[in-house]
Amino acid sequence: MKNIFEKYLPHLIVVVTLIAVYQFGISKTINLYNENQELEQRLNKALTADEEILKLNSEVRYLKKQLSEYTIDSVKNKEFIFHALAEFCKSTHVQLREFPVESVANKENYIIETNKIVAEGQYGDLLKLLHFIEFKGKIGRVSSVSFYTLRDHKKQKDILLMNIYIQTLGEVL
Repeated sequence: MKNIFEKYLPHLIVVVTLIAVYQFGISKTINLYNENQELEQRLNKALTADEEILKLNSEVRYLKKQLSEYTIDSVKNKEFIFHALAEFCKSTHVQLREFPVESVANKENYIIETNKIVAEGQYGDLLKLLHFIEFKGKIGRVSSVSFYTLRDHKKQKDILLMNIYIQTLGEVL
């Protein structure tokens, strides 16, 4: 037994010494290293905060610019849409059948106006009108479009109609 104890005693001493060194020296060093890394990351975030704020402000300006394309004075909105569509319809074979049926919804600081327009014409001309409304005339955001036909019994032919829902934004004062 004494022989086994003497044989393994140096190994046991080495293991106990390594555990003590780790507990009292190395583990504290590792903890300090990890804490230092975390503090460096927080410092870098603090140093780049101004850049982040500038970046976010530029994104806000961009979004407001995008939003302003669809923001129109609420009182003039109907007149603006009517005149813009009337000018377009003069140059094409599109007729306005109904104009505009308006619904208003309040969302936070904005009033969302939805106008329903019914137009009659050939399919290609109606698509040109749709393109004009959203891209060229920038009248508003087209939120929905549907095509359907009606039978005109007097003329004995089908008429192609298009429902267009246009949304514009107005700010609540």
